[in-house]
Amino acid sequence: MNRNLLFIAVVLIVGIACISLLEVTQGVISGFVFEQIPYNYTSKVWIPPTHPENPNEASLGGFYKINGKGKNFNFFLKLSGAEKAESPLDYTEDGLRGTGKIDEIKITWGTLYSLLNKDVKAAMFNTSFKGHMNLSCAAWTGVTYFQNDGKTFNGSFTIDGVMTDWEGTYTLQREGFRILGISDFIYYPNQEKSAAKSVRKTYYL
Repeated sequence: MNRNLLFIAVVLIVGIACISLLEVTQGVISGFVFEQIPYNYTSKVWIPPTHPENPNEASLGGFYKINGKGKNFNFFLKLSGAEKAESPLDYTEDGLRGTGKIDEIKITWGTLYSLLNKDVKAAMFNTSFKGHMNLSCAAWTGVTYFQNDGKTFNGSFTIDGVMTDWEGTYTLQREGFRILGISDFIYYPNQEKSAAKSVRKTYYL
């Protein structure tokens, strides 16, 4: 190897090391690269009955889609048959729609390793990010804020309905090949928070 090639090799090694350092500590490169990437993901969702001992209470199933490019994305959730059991003010066959944005993102080595192994869910949990999403369904609107630090994925939400308001938190975690979601929230008549009732829901993605 002549001196010029050796010099180029050293520069490349130092450059890659600097980029890697920026990537791991600042997320500088990931933000630029991520902006160029289109994506489209669909998966099933299952919500167990709140009171499984009640034979008249059934579970709900459906699917969700996430598509977008870079930090901007759209979300769609449809639960089969839910419109038959819910008030038309709360849910209709048009489903739930969301428009969101990833405000911060930092791709890690765990992200890259998961993507190489085609494990999208692991890639999501290994990527640090923060974001928000505006929601609409039936007669209500809402907003959710979420974040993942590479260890814990959690968020909060508020919903403004025609007659009822909701607010709460949720946590997502891996459970085998599925994602387990646990949500704790309260709901109450408009402007009557003192009459709030508490609920805990679990669901699988």
